[in-house]
Amino acid sequence: MKEKIYLDTSIPSAFFDNRDKNRQKVTQVWWRNVLTDKYEACISELVEAELGNTRDKHRRGNFLTLVKGLKSFEVTVEAEHLAKAYIENDIVPEEYLDDALHLAIATVNGAKTVVSWNFTHMVNHDTKRKVKAVNLLKGYAEIEIESPLELGGGKYV
Repeated sequence: MKEKIYLDTSIPSAFFDNRDKNRQKVTQVWWRNVLTDKYEACISELVEAELGNTRDKHRRGNFLTLVKGLKSFEVTVEAEHLAKAYIENDIVPEEYLDDALHLAIATVNGAKTVVSWNFTHMVNHDTKRKVKAVNLLKGYAEIEIESPLELGGGKYV
């Protein structure tokens, strides 16, 4: 059985973002050679909405085609409450509610890992530690927060 992981919006975005060639290459190779073989990749309707709001019609089409067929979780009241707890506990700033929602959606749906390129609000030591603490206090399982580099993509750098 494959491990269930949640991809935030930064992952499909990086697949097509050529501003950082190294990150793009790691994302593409990881997606093709690791993600589909090793993990059950999931997204959410929040990811779909964020990708769908891309102004460039061609890029938007690429994004949505890439994630088509991935299991997509709903934004539930339960996830909204957990996201609010992350904000109230100074894990994610209030103005970045969507980042807190990504973490919460993954948690309430039983993903083992959130995969992101967001090192500011998600993939960092403090966030990882605090999210695990809040999850345990609220009765949820611990969740890992990693970039593709930690999940096998590092060998493609």
